Amino acid sequence: MDMGQTMSIMVTQTVAMFLMMGIGIALHAARYLDRAGAQQLASIAVYVATPAVVVNSLATDFSWDKLMNAGICAVLCVVLTLGSAAIAWLVYRDRQRISQFAIMISNMGFIGIPLVQSVLGEEYVFYVSAAIAAQVPISWTYGIWLVSQDKSLMSPRKVLTNPSVIAVAVGIVLFFCSVNLSGVLEVTAVDMGNLNTGLAMLVLGSYLAETDFRGILRNKNVYLTNVIRLIVVPLLTIALLAPLPVSIEAKLVMLIAFAAPCGTTTAMFSQMFGGDYRFGAGLVSISTLLSMVTMPVMLFLGLLAF
Repeated sequence: MDMGQTMSIMVTQTVAMFLMMGIGIALHAARYLDRAGAQQLASIAVYVATPAVVVNSLATDFSWDKLMNAGICAVLCVVLTLGSAAIAWLVYRDRQRISQFAIMISNMGFIGIPLVQSVLGEEYVFYVSAAIAAQVPISWTYGIWLVSQDKSLMSPRKVLTNPSVIAVAVGIVLFFCSVNLSGVLEVTAVDMGNLNTGLAMLVLGSYLAETDFRGILRNKNVYLTNVIRLIVVPLLTIALLAPLPVSIEAKLVMLIAFAAPCGTTTAMFSQMFGGDYRFGAGLVSISTLLSMVTMPVMLFLGLLAF
């Protein structure tokens, strides 16, 4: 792995994120984007754009090697996500539920996919997609409960009819049937998926425009959450993966996914389900900045261990 290339990708993705957040801040300041509009954009990102990314990523030719490696990544993702949730709960118990969500869910989509694509190769993006798909049910059950404390939102019917869960099911069927999207369907899925990052960043920018950064920077939980998200979780990921008889590529895919900063859904779920979205937006932005330093270090340690 070329660490210079890795750092270049990290800088590019991070700067792009903050430029798009800046546009969101400007739109909010100019009153083109208010709180209700931001909530609607968040809903579009979560219910339309993200499912489109999942379906498009899983719609590829079936092979047993892909199935085996994707299955390994999916299982590891579930184990590591639940492990991260357990660490967060042990630290915070019934407090700081937004922080617990931020520790559990990383930004493996916007940060992880470009890194995997450039460092390991295009074919390994499928394995990140499998990990994202495996994390969706956890996000939409335990994750929603963390943010909302409303068990009614976790009903089996609501989970099974959730667009992201449906997208995972559709994507799995397409993969087993070796169906590649083409023509109008491919253009629709790709273009809808391309909205995902832009919408998320505009929403975060709008949230940041309402955020008291001085208050957030004085909150010690911001630093503790980031230490756990960016250092403790990746180190435990390395320790878990190192002895496993799994390809080094699969190990690096999972390390990239779990060394990534807090996911953008930390803020968006907070807004959609009644949590402190301003604190969530602050966590995401600070975590993203810090990850420019921590991610290359964790990937280097992973290479030494694997």
